[in-house]
Amino acid sequence: MNYKLTHNAALFEKSCYFRHPMAASVFHIDGVGSVVLNRRKGSKSLSMRLKPDGTISVNYPWFATKQQLADFIMGNVAWIEKQRAKIEQKKPKFHIGQTITTKFHRICINTVEKGVLRAVRDKNEVIITIPPDVDIASLRFENFADKVIAEVCRNEAKLYLPTRVNMLAAQNRFHYKQVFVKNLKSKWGSCSSNGNINLNVHLMRLPDHLIDYIILHELAHTRHMNHGEAFWELLNKLTNGKAKQLSKEIKNFNPNI
Repeated sequence: MNYKLTHNAALFEKSCYFRHPMAASVFHIDGVGSVVLNRRKGSKSLSMRLKPDGTISVNYPWFATKQQLADFIMGNVAWIEKQRAKIEQKKPKFHIGQTITTKFHRICINTVEKGVLRAVRDKNEVIITIPPDVDIASLRFENFADKVIAEVCRNEAKLYLPTRVNMLAAQNRFHYKQVFVKNLKSKWGSCSSNGNINLNVHLMRLPDHLIDYIILHELAHTRHMNHGEAFWELLNKLTNGKAKQLSKEIKNFNPNI
């Protein structure tokens, strides 16, 4: 991100609504767009990221000057444009008429001619309705749908997973301490050194045999806290010789929606 552009603080202030913030401030720079400045206590350098909505967020230390902020932002215009192009090319996460299936529910995304963005449950079906003023590709809708799906999965997981773990543990003579269900971002589960098992709520979006595979995987870690030969030998016995096959299959699914 080293782009050297000639742009001093005076010109910078003319091109934007600039106020040196005490904590955080939002302003606009012509040709760049919205910028959020966040002063971070203990920070020693400037950093930048582009939010999904296109807003630029800049963290800076208390001693940074207007000139340094100006040079930093204007010196990264090429990077900003490149990242925005990536966002624009990104395919929408959801689409009208889509159905997300969980173990006990169907979550359907439908449009309505009028009304508000909301989710309504009818028996084993959850309907997310999108009014005309909401873009399905917008961050607003994505965040809303993510929360609805996570909540449906969480409620199911709390009812199903602890019981299923207990059953599989008893069948295979495993001992564990507690089971926790969490909205994990990058993994399906984990096992702590003291025997606590953490399982992702989004396991409820998987086929039954893969839910069992993840549970057995974590139970196997109560005996082997690594992925060494002994671990895979045990997991292979637990899955009737299909450990590697199931490990490969699970990669077709994403724990993050």
